[in-house]
Amino acid sequence: MNNLKNDIKSIVNLMNITITSLVVIIIFIIGISNLTENSQSRHIRQFAEKKLRLFSRGYSLDTINCDGVDINHNGFVNCRASDRKQNIILLECPYKEKNSRCNYLFKK
Repeated sequence: MNNLKNDIKSIVNLMNITITSLVVIIIFIIGISNLTENSQSRHIRQFAEKKLRLFSRGYSLDTINCDGVDINHNGFVNCRASDRKQNIILLECPYKEKNSRCNYLFKK
């Protein structure tokens, strides 16, 4: 009986160590990704997310996020929002033009 209690304690301790390690790794990865984002991509992402928030307000969408890299160099970056039914909507939002608005790419 005593061996069974010791086995259970060791399994619980191993699970606690594993869960704690995973949480620390996830926090470390998020921190590194935030630190490695350069100022230009941060500026692009922040400006596009402002446009996304304005667009989302008018169409009753919830904003999710925008990319910080313009893949095809057209002045727009990919952004994501969700509608009231929690469907993901893909948009492209400008990060340069002040008078442009976001455009629908794809509705899931």
